[in-house]
Amino acid sequence: MADEAPRPWTQVAVRSVRDYRIFRTRTLDVTDPRNGNPYVRTVIDAPDWVNVIPVTAAGEVVLVRQFRFGTWSNTLEIPGGMLDPGEDALTAATRELEEETGFRPARVTALGVSHPNPAILVNRLHSFLAEDCLKVHDGKQDGSEDIQVVLVPRSELPRLVREGQITHALVLAALLYDVWKT
Repeated sequence: MADEAPRPWTQVAVRSVRDYRIFRTRTLDVTDPRNGNPYVRTVIDAPDWVNVIPVTAAGEVVLVRQFRFGTWSNTLEIPGGMLDPGEDALTAATRELEEETGFRPARVTALGVSHPNPAILVNRLHSFLAEDCLKVHDGKQDGSEDIQVVLVPRSELPRLVREGQITHALVLAALLYDVWKT
């Protein structure tokens, strides 16, 4: 039995759907395939997300510092955001990079796709590496964004992670993809 993969659960009903504009929640009635016991689970439907590691020709990474309500603190991150309806991940990554920072890349390479939290989220995160980024303007941030652009040598990223200056899990996932790529 231990060598068998878990069987899929059965969805019996969707109890409620709540729309929060940038995501929706669904409360599900499900049954355990092992014994038929009923459970209630909630999942979050959100658009796919992108993040991008932007590197200048001089070898600096373009980071963003912004206030995050979940931790009620400023965080140091790579640019990223949600895919717009009908938008592909590569286009979204390039758009988010330029909107948040004003930098435009010469080349963008897909690093990988991950599931931000498969226990409750149905979406995916697409991570990219943007190379030879050039500042073309000051950025066109959304009205609710207040972003400080921070340039750091690429070689400093491991130190920033070790010292707890970069703690966003999805940023760490992208950085890990980048380490494996090289």
